[in-house]
Amino acid sequence: MELSLRSVRLFNRLLRRPVCIATYKSTNVVAKEDVNIELVNKFNQDIKAGGVVPVFRRALLFPTRIALQDEIGIYTYAGLYQAATLLSKEISTQLFGETERTITYMCSNDASHVIVQWAIWMSGNIAVPLTPIHPAEMLKYFITDSGSVLTICTQDYEKILQPITEELKNPFMVTGRDKEVAAQLYQPNTSFLKPKPEECLADVGRSNAWYGESEALIIYTSGTTSKPKGVVWTHSMLHSQVSALHHAWQYSCSDVVLHTLPLHHIHGQLNSLNASLAAGARIRMLPSFVSHKVWSCLLGMGEREEAKVTVFHGVPAMYARLAADHDKMFAAQKQAEYVRATLSRMRLMCAGSAPLPASLFHKWEKISGMRLLERYGMSECGMALSNPYRAAAGRTVGAVGAPLPGVAAAIAVHESDQMLKPVVTVETDMADTQISLERLGLTAKEHGSEPAKYEWPPPKVTEHVKSQDGSYQGELLLKGPSVFSRYLNRPLAVSSTDFTPDGWFRTGDTVLFADGKFRILGRTSIDIIKTGGYKVSALQVESALLEHPSVADVAVLGVEDESYGEIVTAVVVLKDKAKLTLKELKDEAGKRLAPYQLPKTMVIVKEMPRNAMGKLDKKEIRKLYAKELSMKGKK
Repeated sequence: MELSLRSVRLFNRLLRRPVCIATYKSTNVVAKEDVNIELVNKFNQDIKAGGVVPVFRRALLFPTRIALQDEIGIYTYAGLYQAATLLSKEISTQLFGETERTITYMCSNDASHVIVQWAIWMSGNIAVPLTPIHPAEMLKYFITDSGSVLTICTQDYEKILQPITEELKNPFMVTGRDKEVAAQLYQPNTSFLKPKPEECLADVGRSNAWYGESEALIIYTSGTTSKPKGVVWTHSMLHSQVSALHHAWQYSCSDVVLHTLPLHHIHGQLNSLNASLAAGARIRMLPSFVSHKVWSCLLGMGEREEAKVTVFHGVPAMYARLAADHDKMFAAQKQAEYVRATLSRMRLMCAGSAPLPASLFHKWEKISGMRLLERYGMSECGMALSNPYRAAAGRTVGAVGAPLPGVAAAIAVHESDQMLKPVVTVETDMADTQISLERLGLTAKEHGSEPAKYEWPPPKVTEHVKSQDGSYQGELLLKGPSVFSRYLNRPLAVSSTDFTPDGWFRTGDTVLFADGKFRILGRTSIDIIKTGGYKVSALQVESALLEHPSVADVAVLGVEDESYGEIVTAVVVLKDKAKLTLKELKDEAGKRLAPYQLPKTMVIVKEMPRNAMGKLDKKEIRKLYAKELSMKGKK
């Protein structure tokens, strides 16, 4: 990946300024008298009655605030709302007023995505995001499997989708740049700034009670272990997730969130996009992750103080790329000091969607002064487990923390009759789901005032079976209002093998719970290797192998073997100009691993396949290298 010479030159000019550590001060705060209290009270009454205030409707609470900045322009909440309203009317006309139908759409990572998604929700329908990185056959599958009645895209993707929709005879709509231009130019009038509750609820969208009982989103799984499945997200699920994240990670209107994640996955949809917009935050959205551009944004190059990034959500592969380029771009001590001083004033940096190696955790802390907050989530449940926001010192390397508000997590083991038996349950009380202006920082009288603090309640631990050493290991089960209840076109929870008979979702992940924290040991079927009578966590072995100075990336696989059942094997990508033998790898890893955990065979490759979220595609890696890794193949 080429580094931007312009970015480096701009950075060197910034270094001429004195290096100092400052506390971020937001000038994007709404004074108390400007907030529509009548509307807030109406929204909270609806929430109490079981309704949901969809994200687009929350925009009415902070219409003049900047919602989003992309490569094209800057948009207020009112501008996005107005553009989405116009598009929603076109959608409703196209569907003859039908609601609760699925609509597939493909947009870039910019304002167009928000406008189209909001418009689908305003029209009372279900949004199914698509991505151009998928081949035509997979796009056909998503359109047909979701039962899409309409496909929408921006002009950028017309050539990709038009032939597909014509073949499928699927109605097709292209939305132009005029919607984004209108959103940038729109200036709300007095009636928009202070709408009466009955007016805003009647003109656009359905009632909050309707949204409380309706579906919002279909997110397709990555399909690494089977054909992609559509996870049905309701507006209530989104509402519960947003409330939990607002409490646990303390989102506020002062946040400026750098968004570089793909939007066909829940990580980008929830953490960076919808939870931020629901808080009245400002999103700095990039078309994709490009390291030098992300560095420019993180360092605030050319940005006004109120537009400087305070929150970043990424996957480990992103942080690894940023760390590698840091060593090239900022080699001088003065440069490194400036970077650390600038990044250390950020509020939050999260990592997830793939295991975070300990070496990368420590390297990033050295670079930025920030301890990454690692968390655990899935398409089926959004974010479920998390390390603490406060204090940062409580973030444990290799652990994913405790259940988020409203989430119950259980560990279960198979009994002799193969029935799952819970051994420990850890659950956290539900957070207050009502909208709080104080918590979001919307009533601060002085710029830079911190929002009201609210605590993430400690979880309750119930031990069903006493453990001698206080630790439990088994399959992770989840339950709660933010956990899905069904896959699209699949059996309901009560009759599905994805759920226990009493309604717990089976994640398929093996975990360890000890000292009040969960650790992910790997996929039960893929990352737990049974070798010579031992159970080995592939993720634990990968973490140890990544400590070797020559190793850039590694995938650990269990390969069938007549003598051992399975053997531990490693597919390794080396750093530039590095060399490595299996013995050298085992000698170094042996300082951290037991002998039975060490790989018996190794293959060195230039690169390994990954999915869109940066996860190693072990199904594909196994196809490519299993024969070469087998002991039989070595004989």
